[in-house]
Amino acid sequence: MIADKRSKDHFVYRIIWGKKMFEKVKKILANRNYKTKNKYLIGRGANIGKGTRLNCKVKAFGTEPYLITVGENCLFADGVSVLNNLKKFGETKMDIIAPIIVGNNVYIGAEAFIMPGIKIGNNCVIGAKAIVTHDIPDNSVAVGIPAKVIKTIDEYYDGVVKKQNNYPTAGMSFQEKRAYFEKLNYLNDN
Repeated sequence: MIADKRSKDHFVYRIIWGKKMFEKVKKILANRNYKTKNKYLIGRGANIGKGTRLNCKVKAFGTEPYLITVGENCLFADGVSVLNNLKKFGETKMDIIAPIIVGNNVYIGAEAFIMPGIKIGNNCVIGAKAIVTHDIPDNSVAVGIPAKVIKTIDEYYDGVVKKQNNYPTAGMSFQEKRAYFEKLNYLNDN
């Protein structure tokens, strides 16, 4: 009798362990590229628009991805965290949960944090390592801890164009870009 109970418990344990391992493997495989990341997160309820690329890991969308809406043509850099669920400990354990909305054409820089309940408008740039603790209006550039709007997107683009640091190299391979910059004598051969 005892042996039967142990083998039954062991069987149940192996099923539970197997399901957990299967989920871990699915998550690892989901991180292969932005298309598999989008598919994995959409399968868990996230709303992700066309053309959006996620260079962050799927774990960046937390335990409640169904509370996150991301518009079209957005880019999330490596290490971005979208925190729709925070734990608060005290006398009572509780979750701080709120939806997060990211508009269209938004770039979120490396290792930035988006806190619960935040809305980021359309056509925005969030700087690297920024911590977004309040809503960001349309057409804004926000940086810092906490993130603050420092200029409009038009001012940002005007600054980039004036510095002449923009090149028509998007979508080129490494070799094509190198050839382009060599042609401009931009690279120094030391």
